[in-house]
Amino acid sequence: MTASQRARLEASGLSVHHVPLIQTKETHIPPPVERFDWLVVTSQNAVPALQNLTRDVKVAAVGEKTKRALEAEGFTVSLMPETYTGEALFKQLLDVVSTDDVVLFARGNLANTSHMSMLPHVQDWVVYETVPVPLTPAQQQQLEIVKALLVLSPSAVEALTPYLSRFNGTWYAIGEVTERAVRQVSTLPIRVPECYTMDALIQCVGEDFS
Repeated sequence: MTASQRARLEASGLSVHHVPLIQTKETHIPPPVERFDWLVVTSQNAVPALQNLTRDVKVAAVGEKTKRALEAEGFTVSLMPETYTGEALFKQLLDVVSTDDVVLFARGNLANTSHMSMLPHVQDWVVYETVPVPLTPAQQQQLEIVKALLVLSPSAVEALTPYLSRFNGTWYAIGEVTERAVRQVSTLPIRVPECYTMDALIQCVGEDFS
């Protein structure tokens, strides 16, 4: 969360608590192929592991933050879906990937892999692992007074699941994939922005609490 995003929430009269629920670590596994035509990236967390890859390749990014992270490393992003989900990304790739193209999918260990079957030659490459960070006893108790819980990934929802008996507010999920993860563990209200970005999520909160 940036300082400006935090300030926007505080301007709505909210006390903001930023609690990292997951950590990521690189696997240092080498890519399964040396030559490929497309690089697919569905999380900015994957980008640090791509430094040694060729830049002479077509790149598909799941959303704006991943796109910016890739471009900062010298990659040129050729494709980004209007809806920031892995499913939308792979569906759009169907229109541009030829039957002979090799696609390298750089992902985290918890990423959804069901979309890979849409394309004929996809090489799976797990470049980072996600590790949950347990809440402290004080953070667990604090959940009882939380009114708005912003979650940015299914992994964050999973990390919160052991403590949900303490929460009775409204969920704010960054997109439909995270929303589905919330609905599997909670019957509380959920808000999802039309655009799957942190800024749009904060705007939802501001509308509800201003």
